[in-house]
Amino acid sequence: MDPLTLLSLWERGVSQGDFDRGDALIEALDNGGSAPRTLGERTIRLLNAHARLFGPRVDLLSHCPSCGTDAQFSADCAVLALQLPVPESSASHHVDVDDLAIEFRLPTRADVAAAAREPTDDAFARRLLEGCVVACARDGAPVPSDEWPPSMFDALSARIEALDPGASISFALRCPACASAWRAPVDCGQLLWQKVQLAAERLLLDIDTLARAYGWTESDVLRLSPVRRAAYVQMTTS
Repeated sequence: MDPLTLLSLWERGVSQGDFDRGDALIEALDNGGSAPRTLGERTIRLLNAHARLFGPRVDLLSHCPSCGTDAQFSADCAVLALQLPVPESSASHHVDVDDLAIEFRLPTRADVAAAAREPTDDAFARRLLEGCVVACARDGAPVPSDEWPPSMFDALSARIEALDPGASISFALRCPACASAWRAPVDCGQLLWQKVQLAAERLLLDIDTLARAYGWTESDVLRLSPVRRAAYVQMTTS
């Protein structure tokens, strides 16, 4: 990635919230193309962007919820993206729970934004799922949302996860110390943003160092190849 593109990506995302940064990066990298239709498609595009800009390998760290031991693991973004299906976003889906017939659609970025204002994780999940329900009926008669039982949300969540598994990425881990098992979630948007931010901050430090040492402008520094820029930075410390 050329340095101007890197700084442009960083500048575009630095003022955004965590979730919005992923969308900002996708929009910038796809030159204003269409937004992802589903959360799973969003994940795939973020994984592919990481592989294209920083390589496919990601090194990750989680902590055992039982004893706190570090658990390091890695993944291949490109392979993972290929393994995730892209569901038809406009399709209407159905699931039956007890005596309820539910018609629903897959959640989108807008649904996440609407639910993000909820104060707890449980409230967020319920609001997100409620927004995906197109119709809920019992024996042909509509059932209002305040009468929807927890079993309905459990079944709806499981069905959405099966249809769009890329909406939420997690890895099954086992603690090397106590053998406890857990699932470690990964925020693909945050993962990509961290790489962009780190690379941009390193570049800005190089610009600052060379501007102070040689009086060069930002444009002067950015025209240097990475090898020459690193060599000049090294000379300022020798």
